[in-house]
Amino acid sequence: MATDDAHAALVTDSAAADPAAAAESAAEAEFDALTGRLGIDVPADLKGGVLAGYRGLRDMTALLRRVETGRTGQTDQHGRTGGETRTGDDEERPGA
Repeated sequence: MATDDAHAALVTDSAAADPAAAAESAAEAEFDALTGRLGIDVPADLKGGVLAGYRGLRDMTALLRRVETGRTGQTDQHGRTGGETRTGDDEERPGA
């Protein structure tokens, strides 16, 4: 347990010096928690690549959440919001 405490102290000290390192260690901690909760065992030799992919997906998700779609939230008489474009035959297709 002492080594875990020492590692946590080193991570905390380096995080204070470098915000990017703090973000990376936070992503790794989140990844470890998720894989542990799901019971997924990532081999040590593959963890770096899997973690890099996870960070990339996490960053893309954050960017997509900030995209402005142009929708106003208001609906017309058919329940459509402001940003949708429909053609005349949309109503006739199943699942449209």
